Amino acid sequence: MATIIENCKDGKIVSFKFKVCVGRDENKKQIFRCMTWYPDEGMTTSQKKKEAALAAATWEKDQKQQFQHDIGAPQLYRNKKVSMTLSEFANNIWMPFFENDGAHRNTTLEMYRHILSRIVFFLGDMPLQKITPIQISRYFQWLRNDYHTHLNQLVSDSTVKHHYDILKIMFNFAEKNDFIQINPIRRVNPPRIQRKKVNALSAEEASAFFKEIENCNLPFRCILMIMITMGLRRGECLGLQWQDIDFYALTISVQRSVTYTRSSGIEITPPKTGNSVREIPIMESLLSLLVDLKRLREAQFNHRALDRSFLFCRNDDPFMPRDPSSITRATKRFFRKAGLPDMSPHDLRHTCATLLIATGADIKSVQEIMGHADARTTLNFYAKSDLKQARSATKNYAYLFKL
Repeated sequence: MATIIENCKDGKIVSFKFKVCVGRDENKKQIFRCMTWYPDEGMTTSQKKKEAALAAATWEKDQKQQFQHDIGAPQLYRNKKVSMTLSEFANNIWMPFFENDGAHRNTTLEMYRHILSRIVFFLGDMPLQKITPIQISRYFQWLRNDYHTHLNQLVSDSTVKHHYDILKIMFNFAEKNDFIQINPIRRVNPPRIQRKKVNALSAEEASAFFKEIENCNLPFRCILMIMITMGLRRGECLGLQWQDIDFYALTISVQRSVTYTRSSGIEITPPKTGNSVREIPIMESLLSLLVDLKRLREAQFNHRALDRSFLFCRNDDPFMPRDPSSITRATKRFFRKAGLPDMSPHDLRHTCATLLIATGADIKSVQEIMGHADARTTLNFYAKSDLKQARSATKNYAYLFKL
C-alpha cells in the first residue's frame, strides 16, 4: 500500500506525496517511486483525502507493473528434462520472484525465508518433479515430532500450518509455471489446528495491572494503557504520531504500523489490513496521560513542531519510532515484576477485547475497535462466556418470565 503524506499550507491540504516500494535491486535494497498529486481546489478536506487514496492506489498499481516490465519477467527454467532439486527451485527461482515483486512486506519475506530453510533441510535434495505426497506428509511428521525451536520446544499447530501454506504457495507456483506436471500438495490434507484459548487478563488481574502501571515511567505507562484499553497491536501503537490524536473529539486514528526485521531494520508501513485503518475513542484517563506525554516531548525536543513525530520515539530523534522488540521485552519484565501471568503485548490486545465484551460491549463495536474485517473473527476469539456470565444470563431469563 502506498504511503500518502499530506502537504499543508495555512492549515489547508494543497497536495499529497505518494511513495511506494516497487521491488528490490540486486543487493536486496528496496526501490521506491514517489510523486506529488494535486487535488481540485473545490474539494472538501474529506473529498481530497478520499480522491488521494484512490489516485494513490491506481498510481501504485501502474508503478509496480512498469517496474516488472522494466526488469523483465524472471528467467524461469522450463526444461522439464533437467532434474532440478527443490532447493535449487526454491532458492534460485521461487524466493527471488517473491523478493522482487514489490508486493510483500519485509516481515513476510523474513518469515518465508525462515520456513524455507526448514523445508530445504528436509526436502531440499529431492528432485522437484518427483516429490510425493508421502514425502511431504513425512516432513510434517518430522516437524511435529522431532524438530525443536531455538528454545528447545516442539512447534505449535499454527507453525505447522504456516509450513503447509508456504509449501502450497511454492508448489502452486511451480505448477502454474510448468516446473511440475503433478502438484503433490493437492493430495496432502491441511494440518488440523486446535484453537488455543486466548491469553487475556481476568477482571481481577486487570485491576492489579492498572494499579501496577502507576509505578511505570510515563511513556511506557501510555503504551500499556493504549494496548489494554484500545486494543492496538504493538506496531500500531508505536506507529502513532501526534497528528493522529484528536484531543477534542477524544479519538485516535490508526494510520501506520512499525515493524522490524534483521535484514531491513525498523520500517514504517501501513497497518496489517485495510480494516486496521480505523478511528478509536480514547478514555479520558488515557487522554490525560497523553497530554502529559506531549508536554514531556515538547520540553524534551525544545518545543519543535511535533505533529508528525512519534509518541513513542527514540530519545535522540522524535521522528524515529522505537524498536518493537524493546516493547515486548519491557512488557515481559513488567509482568514478571508485578507477579502477573507471563503475557506479551498482543495479549493486552486480547485482554482489551475480552474485557469490552465482558462489560457489555456489542460485537460490532468490538470488531471496529479491534480492526477485524469479519465479525466472526471477533466472535470466535473473544465471545466466550464464563460460569458467572452464564448464571447471570439464566437469572435474567427467569426474572423476565417470572419463572
